Order: sequence, then C-alpha cells, then structure tokens
Amino acid sequence: MPSQSTEQLIQAYIAAHRDPVKPVPAASLQALDAAGAMAVQGEVLRQLGETASVAKVAAPASGLALAAPIIDSWVTKSGGTLQLNGRNMMGLEIEIAAVLKKDLTPEIARQGKAAVLAAIDHFIVGLELIGTRIDQHKQAGPFGPLSDFMVTSGYVTGLQAIPTLPEVDGLPIVLETAAGTTQLGPAKHPFGGVLEPIIAYASAPFDHFGGLRAGMVVTTGSLCALIEVPPAGTTTLRLGEFDPVSLTLS
Repeated sequence: MPSQSTEQLIQAYIAAHRDPVKPVPAASLQALDAAGAMAVQGEVLRQLGETASVAKVAAPASGLALAAPIIDSWVTKSGGTLQLNGRNMMGLEIEIAAVLKKDLTPEIARQGKAAVLAAIDHFIVGLELIGTRIDQHKQAGPFGPLSDFMVTSGYVTGLQAIPTLPEVDGLPIVLETAAGTTQLGPAKHPFGGVLEPIIAYASAPFDHFGGLRAGMVVTTGSLCALIEVPPAGTTTLRLGEFDPVSLTLS
C-alpha cells in the first residue's frame, strides 16, 4: 500500500490528468527516488483505469536505466489525429522503437544483443509528444519527471515495419508543417544505439507498469533536439529514407 505522502502525489497526478489546469507542484516531487517515482507511475496508470502498450526507455551514461508507460488513449498510428484536450505539449521527438514478439525478461536481456534481437519482431520510426503535468518540471528533483511518465504526452507509431536493427546516426531528419519544410539532424541516438537502453532497463526492471511484454512498442530516445510544432494541424517527419510519420493535432 502506498504511504500517505505517495498517495497524495498519486492523487495530485490523477487530478492533473483529469484537469490540466491543476498541475502537480514541483516542490512535492524533489525528494522522490527512482523506485518511488516508478511506483507512482504504476499506481497512477492503474487508478486512471488506463493501459499502456507503448513504453519508453532511457539509459543515461551517468545514471539508472529507466522506463515509463505511454497511455494507450494517447497513442495513434501515423496519419492519425490526437486531441490534446488541454494537455501540455512542448514539442515532438522522432525516435526508433522496437516491437516485441515475446516478453523481454531479465534473463533474455542479460544474454546480450543476439538474444534481445530474437525477442524483437521488427522496428518502427515513431514520434513522441513531450509534455508534463508538473508546474515546473525542471525543478522537480532528479526523479520527479520520471514519476510524470518521463514527461510524455503521447505517441505516434510509424506504419513501416523495419525488419532489421536500423543504423540511425547521421541520417537526415526532415520536418514538414503548413509553414514549410525544415531540414533537421543529422540524427544521433542519445544512448549509444537502439538496443542499449532496452537491454539496460530490461536487465534490471522496476516493472511497476507491467514490464516489457510481447506486442509492446518500446521507444528508445530522441534522435535530435526537441522539435517545436504548431499545437494544431498536421506535422510530418521523415528519418532518412524510411517512410514518413505524420500526426494531426486538434
């Protein structure tokens, strides 16, 4: 059972999810550790009555491997529409994700890349919406943003199934909106490669949201700086020669 202080945080997050004008105070999150932040994630997901078939992983060189669920009602396929309904969105990230064909257990992860690749069905290009329920997320302590689903606000899954591990560093990124076309990039994976954060997290998971399961999309980190886009209209991003991924916001 969550402690009283943790339960207060959980209820503050639920209120912020239901009414975006009631953000969680950053000061209330500064003392959280990683395990506490992950526990808040899982309980918020449960109490919202939501599920998550997309997860994001991160493996900073100086810290723990971490993960967060992305709520299914915030996920669409390329070409789809997401309604923000007042939800905060700071911008988009273009990322490579793995689609799992079987549960990725610590035993598999500890066997290394070949075993992990055997657990992956294919890869996709995806777009993550970045947004927060915290009033000042940069002042929320080292693990406050982790408790906020690692400041995610949605995800777009690309339609192209990439059969083998893609090499992404150096690929151009092209942004297209109603304002025109912009060249971004070159792409650079933030954690050394697509598999590295997956292996790092799966080797010693917290698993408060259910772990990395068969069928799940696991996205692995932004390939360039945060991309600012209009809060309404259609945005398309292309990585190298892979099929473009598009999203309409309303």
